[in-house]
Amino acid sequence: MTRQLNLRVDDEFAERLERLSRRMGRSMAAVLEAIGSPAIEAAEADIQFEAEALAAWEEYELTGTHVPAEEVDTLFDAALDRARAVAEKQRG
Repeated sequence: MTRQLNLRVDDEFAERLERLSRRMGRSMAAVLEAIGSPAIEAAEADIQFEAEALAAWEEYELTGTHVPAEEVDTLFDAALDRARAVAEKQRG
């Protein structure tokens, strides 16, 4: 299923998008979706990471229970892996 969206963008953005879509031989919608999907995934991952970090901080404030440094390293390694995967998708 697809939906139509009406977006207001400045003239320069619209011209650049039109130019890019012509060069790629794809519709503007296809170009926006190809570019936007990885950006949305990255933003969602950032929001999830921030929510998990805030929840962990609140838990620490309530209980004093902490996470060992090794576990923090593992969490950051996982976040870095997710970021790299998103960047790789953007490169195509």
